[in-house]
Parts: sequence; C-alpha cells; structure tokens
Amino acid sequence: MTDEGNGKVALVTGGSGALGTAVVSALESNGYEVCRGSRDGSDAKLEWFDVTDTEQVNEAVAQIIEQYGRIDVLANLVGGWNVQPPITETSDEDLDRFINLNLMSAFKVSRAAAPHMVRNGWGRIINIGAKPGERGGAGNGPYGISKAGVLILTDTMAEELKGTGVTVNALIPSIIDTAPNREGMPDADFSTWVPPEHLAGTLLFLCSDEAASITGERIHVLNRA
Repeated sequence: MTDEGNGKVALVTGGSGALGTAVVSALESNGYEVCRGSRDGSDAKLEWFDVTDTEQVNEAVAQIIEQYGRIDVLANLVGGWNVQPPITETSDEDLDRFINLNLMSAFKVSRAAAPHMVRNGWGRIINIGAKPGERGGAGNGPYGISKAGVLILTDTMAEELKGTGVTVNALIPSIIDTAPNREGMPDADFSTWVPPEHLAGTLLFLCSDEAASITGERIHVLNRA
C-alpha cells in the first residue's frame, strides 16, 4: 500500500479481543489513531461503552468527534458464538442475545459514525460476517441469522453511501485461531484456522486508498491448509 494512516482516526469495537488486538496493532503500526473501549482504561483512548446501547454509542462517537474532529475508519469487531440448540429448542432470549451482540452492535455504531464520514468525504466501515450467515446450517441458527443481518447491513449501507467516499465491506473468515476457540474445540486441527493477523492485514488493505473502489463486498478469508 502506498498510503498509511497518517493520523486518520479509527474506531475499533471489540478492540481488546484476540482479533481486535491484532487489528489495533496493525492500524497503529500504520499511523492510525485508534480508539477502542477499555474497561480499565489502561491504554485506550476511549472509555468502555456498551455497543448495544444507543445512548452510550452516540456518546462515544460524540467523544471521538470532540477530541479528534473525525472518524475515518470503523471496524465492527464485537461479536460472539457458542454452541446452539436446534431452532425448535431456541428461546426468544437466545435469539435476541445473538442479534443484539452481532447485528445491533454493528448497526448502532455504523449508524452513528457514518454521517461524520460522509461529511468528511472519506470513510471505511468493515464488518465481520460469517459463513453461516451466507448459508444456514444445523446448530448455528441464531448465530447465522444474526450474521446474515450483518451482511445485509453491509450491502445496504454500501448502496446508500455510494458516491460519498465511504466504503462498506464485510470480512468472512473461517474459524479464527483464538484461545477461546481452541478451548471450545480442543480436538480441532488448529493449523487450518485463520490467524487474527491475516484478518487484520486484509482489513488494513480495505482501509487504504487503493481499496476505494471496493464496496459492498463479502471478502472471504480462509486458511486452506
């Protein structure tokens, strides 16, 4: 890439997780000012906020605008997965939890950040999709439903923001090689999983000027070892 962040401002939700840590490191190494919520405030430029709470989201975005005057990049990394029962055994609460964590978080933060990007004539929004969101499968009902929503959110915002200088894309990884995933699937072949750094590198490219013509895309990041 010929350009670096050069002081551009990035908001990374879920910035303390395994993927978030890799993304924050990649962005900071390339000159971005990175804001991510932190419960202890240790090395964050933003107080922790609940990405599913509209008021807290709006306050966090307003805080960034007040401090930096802009938001150039939004990486919606908050999300979660766990073993799920069949749909016939899924409670309303189970479905609501996945939709709030995976979909509503991305929806609310994107809604708050996008107008500032449009005003500046430049922006990048990157969401995290999932293969079950493209094609449902047994045991992934609530998760797949929520991730399908993330992909439609990506498609819709990309269409609505055409011509503004703001692009919206989704990364679709296979299983990410993280400690929680290893703990949850101890018998799996970890060598076939995607290292967080690979996703971070792809996300970094989508933030570049060279990626200005890429929007509304679902980019698969798969380790085919």
